Amino acid sequence: MNETTPSTSPLVAQLTDTAALKAMLLSVRPSPIQFDWGTDNLVLWIDDLSIAGTLLDQMREVISRVGFAIELETGWDHRTDEAMYHPLYGYRILLRDANGLWHGVRVTPSGEFVDTLPLEEINYEIAYDKVMWID
Repeated sequence: MNETTPSTSPLVAQLTDTAALKAMLLSVRPSPIQFDWGTDNLVLWIDDLSIAGTLLDQMREVISRVGFAIELETGWDHRTDEAMYHPLYGYRILLRDANGLWHGVRVTPSGEFVDTLPLEEINYEIAYDKVMWID
């Protein structure tokens, strides 16, 4: 009897990698929105990578995508558990526009975009301190 190990398709092998799965899910809906984001678990920063600098006009979608990505990373869905807060709850959010200026971003406790507040700052550390005082 000849035993061989079953081969997995490249797609299945790729889906076992969490980062690849997250990237694939976030790219299901192609969009001209171009941004990068990260967090230190206190402040969440978003960086506008678009050439035209149009991310400010698309913040509702950006906030939605970042919240979804955090859910993927943490493994829970705030919509199915009423006792859970939105993934963005508690974060202070900074947005760097295409010109390099930082803005504070306000969201509701349910994770809906409210508005931005120009911090008129290029230095990240100073913008970080300023965003701590935004309600």
